[in-house]
Amino acid sequence: MIFSTFEHILTHISVSVVSIVITIHLITLLVDEIRELYYSSEKGMITTFFCITGLLVSRWIFLGHLPLSNLYESLLFLSWSLTIIHIIPYLKKKKTLLNLITVPSALLIQGFATSGFLTEVHQSTTLVPALQSQWLVMHVSMMILAYAALLCGSLLGVALLVITFRKITKIPFKIKKNNLLNESFFLMRFNT
Repeated sequence: MIFSTFEHILTHISVSVVSIVITIHLITLLVDEIRELYYSSEKGMITTFFCITGLLVSRWIFLGHLPLSNLYESLLFLSWSLTIIHIIPYLKKKKTLLNLITVPSALLIQGFATSGFLTEVHQSTTLVPALQSQWLVMHVSMMILAYAALLCGSLLGVALLVITFRKITKIPFKIKKNNLLNESFFLMRFNT
C-alpha cells in the first residue's frame, strides 16, 4: 500500500513538472526576453528525472525485478530514457536545442502511460517465463534506450524535412532575427 501511494505521488509530480516545463519552453520560444525561465525548465527536467527514477526504483524494490514487464512500465522507462537524453548535454554544459524534441515526447509518453487507458496494466503481475532471465535487465533496458534515441533521431529528421521544404518553397515567415524559435530550427540561414 505504501509503495503504490508513493508511485502514485511520484507519477503525478513528474507529469505535472513535465507539463510545466513544456509550458516554460513554449513561453521562452515565443518571448525572447524571458531567458531566466529556460534555466528553471532545465531544473524541472532534472526533477522529473529524479521522480521517474524514484518511481522505477520503488517499483523494482516492490516487485523484485526490473519494471519492464508490461506496457505501463515500458512507457515509464521510455520517458525516463528521454529525460536522460535531455540531461546529458545539460550536464556537459552544452546548450543544445534537443529539448524541443525530448520534453514534448516525454510529456506525451508519460501522459499516455498515466492516462486512464492503461489503468488495468498499472498493477504488475508475475513475469512470464520468457522474461524470467538475467537478460531482462540488459536486453530490454538497452532496447528501450535505443527506442528513445530512435525517436529523437526520427523527430530531428522530420524537423530537417520541414526546414528543407520551407527553404525550397520560400514560405513567407516573419520572425525577429534574435528569436529563439528562429535559432532553434536554424532558420537564420534561410532568411538571407
